[in-house]
Amino acid sequence: MVTADSATGPAQQIRFFEALRNRDFRLLWLASWLSYHGNWIEIAAVGWIVLELTNSPWLIGVVGFSRMVPMPVLGLFAGILTDKYPGKRLIVLGQVINLFAITGLMFLLWMDVLQFWHILVVAINVGIGWTLDFPARRVIVLDIVGQRRLTNAMIMDSTAFIGSIMMGPIYAGLLLTLGRTVTIAVVLAFYFAGFVVLFFVRIPKVVATPARENPLRMIKEGMVHVLTNQLLLGVFLITVVVNLFLFPFVAMMPVFARDVLGVGPVLFGILGAASGLGSLVGLIYLATKPEVRGPARLFAYGSIFAISVMFLFTVSRNYALSLALLFVAGLGTAGFAAMQFPLVLKGAPEAMRGRALGVLMVAIGMAPVGILITGAASEAWGAPVAIGINCIIGLVLLSGILAMLKVFRQAETFPSEQVSVAPDDAYTIE
Repeated sequence: MVTADSATGPAQQIRFFEALRNRDFRLLWLASWLSYHGNWIEIAAVGWIVLELTNSPWLIGVVGFSRMVPMPVLGLFAGILTDKYPGKRLIVLGQVINLFAITGLMFLLWMDVLQFWHILVVAINVGIGWTLDFPARRVIVLDIVGQRRLTNAMIMDSTAFIGSIMMGPIYAGLLLTLGRTVTIAVVLAFYFAGFVVLFFVRIPKVVATPARENPLRMIKEGMVHVLTNQLLLGVFLITVVVNLFLFPFVAMMPVFARDVLGVGPVLFGILGAASGLGSLVGLIYLATKPEVRGPARLFAYGSIFAISVMFLFTVSRNYALSLALLFVAGLGTAGFAAMQFPLVLKGAPEAMRGRALGVLMVAIGMAPVGILITGAASEAWGAPVAIGINCIIGLVLLSGILAMLKVFRQAETFPSEQVSVAPDDAYTIE
């Protein structure tokens, strides 16, 4: 494959913002930043709208579940499509679906005829749009920046994503004071701006998988490759564990704030942002490193560290201590977030990267399952006990994975790679 990596000497170091020096990655990062912010403002705003419409926290969870369901259901097919149709086409299609869905939601609000089932339809369609977007957006990062700058580029992408998670609810809260229709109109503006910027991103020419290849055979090949590759299998298993037993704590944060720590909505908002801030700080630190040694080890041990600190959080009854523990847990999560996609993109053959990401999407899609299980356990035993049990199970499983797969204990994962340089005519705007 021909990549768009800059022609630099082997001694040059990769530093913070290095990937943003690439014109096309810079535009892609801006497009992603805009789309991510639109997504997280919409998630927070729709949750508030559902609460006002139904007065049911359970139905807020149902909407979140509906949004996530397309990822495990359609993730493998999205991976196939990414391999069949490289470039921006799937990203464009996914964002078009999102634009239509959000436009429909804004129209229903403007006409004052919005019902709960409308929101479910919108959530499912937005979930489909992001499912198509997910693998294609990450594959083209590698196509644009090349192997040597991939880790730095994915860390920069993660900073945009984590930053939007932190700021989205804040923006939504401010915008909702102006009205629900205005809020969704701003969401639409973010999505549209990201969509426009995307068209200026140039993608290096790549060879597509033959269009006539049997889709079911392609799915089988992708799954077999992931299950027989120690690195990819480990990334898949660790991602399943983290999404089932760590990330569901986010859904229980209102319970910890109100019922365990006894604080109001303002301090709850700060509590909710603490882990995201920790992740952002960790990602920025990793982006300053010229080289990340042992990326698989960082991925695994970062997950173990985060879930261990989260267990300590479940036994805290002091607000300041809980805030600090969430921040520290976020630092560990940064290792997981920074290395997840580079490991898959570097560990999978070029012709199978989309399918490998499709399998990973199934693992990420375990999050809503974890939320439902954790919600039921919290209802029965309380949130601290439920999250504490999650952490213990997660630690046992992660320790087993680490013992079974030695690649996650090594200081090195990939051999030194040659950097290819794309000629000026190696781009396409398709």
